[in-house]
Amino acid sequence: MGLNREAAASKFVSTIIVIGIIIWVYSALSITKFPELLIFFTLLLFLFITEFYPIPIWKGLSALSFPLLYTIEILYGWGIAIFVFGGMAGLVQVLNHRPLRIVLFNPSQLLISFFAAVHIADLIMTLFEPGMSEIWHAEIRMILVVILYSVFNNIIVDAVLLIRPQLYSFKIWKIKTISELAVTLFSILYITLMFMLGSQNRGVVDVFSYIFFFSPLVAIALISSFIAKLHQEQNRLKALYQISTTFNAQLPSKNWLEQVELPFLEFLGTDAVLLFLNDGRSWRIAYENGGYSFVKDMSADFIEQLESDPVMHLFNKKNEVDSWAFSYFNKAIKSVMLAPLMAEDEVIGVLITGRTRAHSFSAVETQSMATLVNQLAVAWKTKLLLSEREKRVLLEERNRIAREIHDGIAQTLAGSVMQLETAQRIFSDKPEKTKQLVAFSTEKLRGSLKELRESIYALRPYPTERIGLHHAIKSKVKSIEKEGHNIQIRFQERGTRRTLSTMVEKVIFDVFQESLQNVLKHAEATKVDILLSYSNDQVFFRIKDDGKGFSLYESMIKARQEPHYGILNMNEQSDSLGASLHIDSAKGKGTEIKLQIPQIESKEANIT
Repeated sequence: MGLNREAAASKFVSTIIVIGIIIWVYSALSITKFPELLIFFTLLLFLFITEFYPIPIWKGLSALSFPLLYTIEILYGWGIAIFVFGGMAGLVQVLNHRPLRIVLFNPSQLLISFFAAVHIADLIMTLFEPGMSEIWHAEIRMILVVILYSVFNNIIVDAVLLIRPQLYSFKIWKIKTISELAVTLFSILYITLMFMLGSQNRGVVDVFSYIFFFSPLVAIALISSFIAKLHQEQNRLKALYQISTTFNAQLPSKNWLEQVELPFLEFLGTDAVLLFLNDGRSWRIAYENGGYSFVKDMSADFIEQLESDPVMHLFNKKNEVDSWAFSYFNKAIKSVMLAPLMAEDEVIGVLITGRTRAHSFSAVETQSMATLVNQLAVAWKTKLLLSEREKRVLLEERNRIAREIHDGIAQTLAGSVMQLETAQRIFSDKPEKTKQLVAFSTEKLRGSLKELRESIYALRPYPTERIGLHHAIKSKVKSIEKEGHNIQIRFQERGTRRTLSTMVEKVIFDVFQESLQNVLKHAEATKVDILLSYSNDQVFFRIKDDGKGFSLYESMIKARQEPHYGILNMNEQSDSLGASLHIDSAKGKGTEIKLQIPQIESKEANIT
């Protein structure tokens, strides 16, 4: 179905091109009045500038050239107007390096629209009374030509967009039509102003009169075009900034790519996107968007070719119709950009983007794509390193548990078994000794059982892993309130909550839990304030009480002597994240503990 519509659209475009060429040739044969060269070339220069610097509208462009075109038609006739307009529009397309089909189609649709508008308007004007004033006759004819030109031009464009298989919704049509209506209204007002000034009989109208009158139009076209381009680049930079900051914030999460989808698509500005990533074992599709992409696996030939030539490639179907790059998209895609993700001279991914227009990737867009690909490569390589680090930590933890079981519980069980076997052998001869051995073994087994239960409990998912940091803190606060402590606890959260790495959440919760336990045991406080704040560059945690406070020096000495979590371990945990832990306390003045974790460090801390 999609291919049939694409073929129908291609035939329609070809028909428009043929009709446009016929009208252009016919206009050349219809030239009867030759222009005054100085004024003519001035208008021609202005016409070229306004065509070369159009205003972006929706996904297309619209020039402010109609007042100049209509002036040429009034002065020299529709033949010269259409002939020079067609040539000028085609020249602009050539200078913009557009494909031949676009070079022919864009001027053709404009020529057809203007030719039809002029002749239909003249036909309608014959219905008006001959006695109508000249100024009103000119005004009404101009309005008819402008409106008909806009209507016919939009009908041709809409027909192409509707026939093609790409989505063209009512919302998109509405945005484009409103923008085009604004340009149409501007043309009517500008030409009306020209008629008003011309009717005031201000003397001879020479070339300077035209320069003076149309210079603002040319200036508006230039300034509007430059502003629009700057705005586009600003949006692209903003999208790239959003992608970078979101990567930093969301990298620990599994759906890190989904979080950047909107700025990702806005930055790319393409019709189809495929992102393949290599995790060291196999290639997989990490992201796919666009109605024209075929989700398929990476072929061995493709991988071999990519690794042998890992540079950015541009493919255009007109020149490379059988290229392997187009195998991932249907026939609607006319140009493809392929950008490999490189890290340490190794291909770890590839971003493939496609557009429905041939030769549509500019040099600036290629550079922007290279910047984005570098961001993706760094993010994915970091993700792989974090994954490897997590695996190593898990392996080390398994080995630690194995050693503890071997050196602790296993040794105790082995000793208890030997004691019980001895008790069994001497039971009849030494009953008292047997009782001592059984009692001793029972005590050891109870200790091992307790140790085993503690190990099993330690292996259970941490509260932050099960329910998240926010809910883990609230749950702990509620459990303390239920225990009936005479203390008021207030928990406050600021900023936009986001996913943090497992280790970051664990350290924050440990600091919170240890600090709160110290408040309950030693501080004799009546109020505790807890703050968890998210900002772009850091996560901030604070717990403050109004208790009796303590001497930090004395507590540090005590912490070195007592093997519990305490201040030293809190500090070590913070250092492992590159975070800073501040403890402010004095006897009789309460305690405030602040933990600041830089975002770049929290990204690197996903190790559990």
